[in-house]
Amino acid sequence: MVVSLMIQLENVTKVLSGRTILSNLNVTIEEGETLVLLGRSGTGKSVTLRHIVGLMRPDSGRVKVLGKSLTETSADQLATVRSQIGYLFQDGALLNWLSIAENVALPLLETHKLAKSEVDQRVKDALREVELDHHGEKLPGEISGGMRKRAGLARALVSHPKIVLHDEPTSGLDPISSSIINRLVNRLKSTGITQVMVTHDMNSAFEVADRIALLHDGQIQALENMDDFRNSADPAVRQFLEGQISGPLS
Repeated sequence: MVVSLMIQLENVTKVLSGRTILSNLNVTIEEGETLVLLGRSGTGKSVTLRHIVGLMRPDSGRVKVLGKSLTETSADQLATVRSQIGYLFQDGALLNWLSIAENVALPLLETHKLAKSEVDQRVKDALREVELDHHGEKLPGEISGGMRKRAGLARALVSHPKIVLHDEPTSGLDPISSSIINRLVNRLKSTGITQVMVTHDMNSAFEVADRIALLHDGQIQALENMDDFRNSADPAVRQFLEGQISGPLS
């Protein structure tokens, strides 16, 4: 069976405000894989996601997504690639003056020329997928934080993407809400969608990951399948998992 590479970051370097965030970063993600990115705050996890979706471009190196080089593409080609990527922002990024259903519909209204009936059906299906099918008419301020995260996930899914990027999907949630998000992520795995998740939640990481990457100083310090990562003797991995103050990540 031929496995397609969905995402490739090759020697990606990014400097922001004089600080090197990514330093010759190399990682590839295969079709249908769920990769979890771990690391201390400020190590470049969210910046990596923004490069994958084309919100940032590297100062050097190359980013390829769905076979297209985002560092050498036109605005129209970039828009085509982005239309196949769903992005769950850390805070959900819902517009407070729009209903949940209207928020979910936004990607379709911006990038797809669909009949209203099809937009409505896709929104309905996406809300049902994240177990919010009875909350579409509510405003974001009228639902809980966990429900807002799920609404953000519905918006990420409504375009039927090939790739979904999750930025801290369980941050600030109670354990039950986090488990609901993890269950939804695992449900997506069964559809063959490629996923990249940034998280500090180790329970989530071990519940959903196929592989886990540990970032430090803008580079991959370790990259293992879930079981090997959990049992790794690598000092950097052990320090992160055990929360030790002293070690390679200090």
